[in-house]
Amino acid sequence: MASASYTETVSDWSIGGALRYGYGKFSSVTSLRAVLIAYAILIAVYIYTPIISLIAFSFNEGGLTFPFVAVTTSWYAELFANEAVMAAIVRSLKVALVVTVLTTVLSTATALAYRYEFRGRKTILYVLLLGIITPGITYGVGATLFFNELLGLDKSLWLAIPVHVVWALPFAVIVLLAGIPPHLARNEQAARVMGASNWTVFREVILPQIGPTVLGAAVFAFTLSYNEATRSLLVVGQSNTMPIQIFSIAASKRATPELFALGSFTTVMSTLLLIGASLLIFYGGRN
Repeated sequence: MASASYTETVSDWSIGGALRYGYGKFSSVTSLRAVLIAYAILIAVYIYTPIISLIAFSFNEGGLTFPFVAVTTSWYAELFANEAVMAAIVRSLKVALVVTVLTTVLSTATALAYRYEFRGRKTILYVLLLGIITPGITYGVGATLFFNELLGLDKSLWLAIPVHVVWALPFAVIVLLAGIPPHLARNEQAARVMGASNWTVFREVILPQIGPTVLGAAVFAFTLSYNEATRSLLVVGQSNTMPIQIFSIAASKRATPELFALGSFTTVMSTLLLIGASLLIFYGGRN
């Protein structure tokens, strides 16, 4: 009887210890989860408060004063009536469109070639990633030394194109490598076994399967080029693009609600484009 009682007591202690251990572990996991959620909320507030403030003040009739006076769209009307700003936007769009075409072609060819083993495969990837790693202003100084000093070219808007391509190309390649279907190589091989030419394989097999991802990469390239300033700051001369025009206005005088309206418009459009690119890549990969 004593042995049975001792066994029951030990068993009760074991169960109680297990329960306390489980409760303590659950409590620690819950505490960690709460800390992570609070941290994520703080990061989101830190990141998005300036953006929300930018959009809110662009509709404030009292300009940059607080509290708000009334809601108005007059600052947007003034923005679209400003010839210098609109000319800068048009220049940015021209550069971004050319950069998008070049980056899309180069990134598609690079991503398709990178699926195969060849000498220098890793080196090419590291060289591409330098476009992301190199600080913008450092690359801008190097670009003006190369184009304007060594080659003797005059500063021009179109010199921003190769600079922007170097910036956007790594992102586009990464997007394409992540979005290429894993079964694409088998489908290519099956088409070639059936006698299809290389052009037919690309047109009928490869392009339909990577098309949405290519469009997504193109949108990323367009957005990156349109919003880029520091890398092309020293090579464009007087032909300011939209971001450089904003910098010049903000540096010469106090920020105005008109600039807030431009920032809001650009932020919303860029966000919509990136959401569209993400959807293309996601649903293209699923299909």
